[in-house]
Amino acid sequence: MPNKYDSTNIHGTNSPIVSSSLTAATKYSRATVIKLFSLLSGLSNSLRPSLLISAANEKDLDPSNRFSFFCANPSQSKVFYSQKELRTWQTELKIDTSAKSEIPFHSGWLGYYSYPSSSSHKSIIAEFNYYPWCICFDHFNSTLHLLGNVTKDATEFFELLLDEKAFSQLGEGDIDNNKDAATRFSCSNFSPAWEKQDYRQAFNKVQNYLKAGDCYQINLTHPYNSTYKGQASSLLCPLLEQLQPNFAGYFQGQDVELISLSPERFISIDPSGRLEAKPIKGTIKRSPDTKTDQLLIEELSSSPKNQAENLMIVDLLRNDLSMSATSGSVKVEKLFELESHPNVHHLVSTISAQLKPEIKPAAAIAQAFPGGSITGAPKVRAMEIIEELEAQPRSLYCGSLGYYSDSGHCDFNILIRNLEFRENKITCWGGGGITVDSECDDEYEESITKIQSIMDVIERAGKT
Repeated sequence: MPNKYDSTNIHGTNSPIVSSSLTAATKYSRATVIKLFSLLSGLSNSLRPSLLISAANEKDLDPSNRFSFFCANPSQSKVFYSQKELRTWQTELKIDTSAKSEIPFHSGWLGYYSYPSSSSHKSIIAEFNYYPWCICFDHFNSTLHLLGNVTKDATEFFELLLDEKAFSQLGEGDIDNNKDAATRFSCSNFSPAWEKQDYRQAFNKVQNYLKAGDCYQINLTHPYNSTYKGQASSLLCPLLEQLQPNFAGYFQGQDVELISLSPERFISIDPSGRLEAKPIKGTIKRSPDTKTDQLLIEELSSSPKNQAENLMIVDLLRNDLSMSATSGSVKVEKLFELESHPNVHHLVSTISAQLKPEIKPAAAIAQAFPGGSITGAPKVRAMEIIEELEAQPRSLYCGSLGYYSDSGHCDFNILIRNLEFRENKITCWGGGGITVDSECDDEYEESITKIQSIMDVIERAGKT
């Protein structure tokens, strides 16, 4: 019987951040870690847990989704109601870029930015917790690490992960739905805020703005709502297994629980100052038939309309990144790359740049926020039209979830395919970019396709 964990330093002897670390001797599968992390998120509600996880299949792993992180029991929390106080915090936020660490997060600030809205002056616009430790899963090596300031509560969480008997007694089956009647998840079916005729009316107004020259792409979205009882975190495991998202997460905020099933990276910045953005634009529904699915891939990859939409957003992000980048460093690394998920195929492009030495990572994130793939272009005018036409404020939807690590890394997703649990109400949004070449029926169906499997999983869980 091997030791449960070994004392090790996986960051090198010069790391000024990690006080100590533990590495599990046992190898763990991706599926097991998804279950374990999901269970921990549900067991520790009083400890303000957070989760950043890649649930992609092993065959789809790359360096951008190599690690997953579980955190709990923050030592500090910041809640922001105004852009002024948020900008002050971002300006003053210090990140030690001298730390040498293969793993990008072991302690630091983790939280979200909500989508900007003129009606949000009384709402929380951002929320971050400082976590002095985390449990990290390395998908490449199938290893678990306890990192940061390893306190007693951190060690207890780590022990729970390593104790298969205790895990079994706590109820592996309870991950899908809690057996306690007081916390058991149940929900109503989702209902749209807009019927199809409402979407068509908004779509036609978007077309009028496009033809008038206000914008050349506008992202139009609409919410679906449900009521629920029970633990939102009990949905993590089935949702992660079903969607297999690259940039997923869970965050328990002051007045909201957030489950992110995002496939999209907004911006990452490493300690050397390298920025990377990976916008998604271009989507097609998958087929269970292999031959048909291949034809759909070819249709998406060769579509002039989808390529044009993607290129518009690439140009927008090149401009956004250039505000914080050294002259001549902005590059398009990949254009129209195919990315496949269980329910859809996407076109993804990759843009990189080098951060100016005088600009802090948080300021660069603020400069480019919100991501252009979920606004349209030009960004400011598109956002004005979005606020005029959409059924309700986006709130966290189309914002970002991520972290500023003490190791000098930061990484944020785009909050699409996400669920907000607030006052016994669930909100789930779908949408897409509209151009003059768009057809209303196609865009409406695509907006539903993106989130249908999410709503199906939740409704099934709510009835079991």
